[in-house]
Amino acid sequence: MHEALPESASGSAQAAKAGESRHRYPPRAVLLDYLYSGLGLLFTLGPLGLAASAGPAAWVLGALGALFAAYGLRTLLRHRTWLGVSEEGITVNGLLRRHLPWDGLTRCTLGYYSTRRNRDRGWMQLTLKAGRRSLRIDSQIEGFERIVRHAARAATDRGIAFDNTTRENLRALEIIAGAEDQT
Repeated sequence: MHEALPESASGSAQAAKAGESRHRYPPRAVLLDYLYSGLGLLFTLGPLGLAASAGPAAWVLGALGALFAAYGLRTLLRHRTWLGVSEEGITVNGLLRRHLPWDGLTRCTLGYYSTRRNRDRGWMQLTLKAGRRSLRIDSQIEGFERIVRHAARAATDRGIAFDNTTRENLRALEIIAGAEDQT
């Protein structure tokens, strides 16, 4: 379920820690985001370049073009980022490197966001907090369930109580059963 990356893909000359799993957003997970960004830029900056006007329409098109460019940059950064999960914590490796230690974990929530009224389609998002640092990971990342298992175990070990929504979502992933969710 998780992807073992070669050293060159990690952007670091250091070898992976023993027992660390590595996870990244696969190209198929970000492909539509690239497409939306590109189409947004085409339909906003394209007419702006052709018209070369200085009126209100130019300002609106320019602002929308900047939003689509920012969305494309965010997608690129997400595509280039990978997570390292170990017994010590979780590390985000990308443009910036952040580490969230399990022994400092203060909050763990798992939300489900539906795109349909019948809750048929959607995605999950794991939110972790340690002090003032927080991290959000969505279910498109490879090995999401493994990451959630580590986080749930760390939260349980630290005595962190799960809210009702998190408990239900952990049950849906079959990470906890009825007797195990008494935290």
